[in-house]
Amino acid sequence: MHARKFTRYPTDTSVTFVIDSIIGEHQLYLKDAGQGGLCFNARGCIKPGTHLDIKIPLNDKGFDTVGKITWCQPLETGQCQVGIEFDESLTLSIIEKMALRH
Repeated sequence: MHARKFTRYPTDTSVTFVIDSIIGEHQLYLKDAGQGGLCFNARGCIKPGTHLDIKIPLNDKGFDTVGKITWCQPLETGQCQVGIEFDESLTLSIIEKMALRH
């Protein structure tokens, strides 16, 4: 197992995704987030390498970023846990705001 580059913070912030291979917007709740990426549970698996636009609501305005699926693991619940790597690292203040909503 590799060491993480950034600390992960637990959060249940809702985010909206636009995934390049799936039509429409999808709203999900995060499991955790860090400066380099985030993790959430999805209804089904999403192929690693898939790109997506991410909208994160913070206070009165949102934050938009882009990333790609780096891993996807089926869960016993029938859902899949999905890991996303951001194209650019988020600032720690954005991650702290997401974690404070937890």
